[in-house]
Amino acid sequence: MSKPILDNLFGSKARVKILKFLYRNFPADFSAREIAQRIQELPQVVREEIELLRQITIVKRKK
Repeated sequence: MSKPILDNLFGSKARVKILKFLYRNFPADFSAREIAQRIQELPQVVREEIELLRQITIVKRKK
């Protein structure tokens, strides 16, 4: 069976979950740890994916 279309389009299941979560909870701010808990992914995976999204300016780091 093939991977879902969104996973193929965006590169990883975790990235899709992060983007969906952020879209549904906009404009609230979350830490990587909070996102990991809410989407049930490993914190390290979430941090790596968020960094990739930050590099392409889809997400911003809150100061």
